[in-house]
Amino acid sequence: MDLSSNAWLVRIMRVLVPLATTMAAASTPAHAEDDHSIYYGSRAGMHVTTVSKSGIGTSKAVIMIKHTPKDAKAFCVEYSQDYSMACVKRTMAEVKVGDRVTANCKKRTWTDVYGQAYAFEGKATSSDLMADYIVRNVASGDILDGSSASGYPVALSIFQELCPGIAK
Repeated sequence: MDLSSNAWLVRIMRVLVPLATTMAAASTPAHAEDDHSIYYGSRAGMHVTTVSKSGIGTSKAVIMIKHTPKDAKAFCVEYSQDYSMACVKRTMAEVKVGDRVTANCKKRTWTDVYGQAYAFEGKATSSDLMADYIVRNVASGDILDGSSASGYPVALSIFQELCPGIAK
């Protein structure tokens, strides 16, 4: 494989790995350059930097996050194919996310980077859903159907980071 093939593989893995795996429980601070496991959207590079983690797997799970210029550049390069500083500045101005994601793993509820609340309701049994699990948007009461358009992969991956071992 040449270098461009490896770069392509890295881009694909950044999207697939968070959706397919969970992290081990941890309550120690993460190094910013090492952890981009929290996503704010389903497109390539739509991730934030983890600043710290506490209470993972408990009723008070918190992952502190920050959207950095490095994160914005990842989106610009990986999704927009735009290597300009103008894209980085525009992305920094447009992406408005909170500074944390939280969960009550005992109640199986959590919030995403926008503060939107979700509830994990177990394994999906209906063949009408494309999802393995039932994830409900608390505000609307709607069940996410498993598609990227519904936000299911991003919402579930955040829950898996905050409450590892529940949704495998």
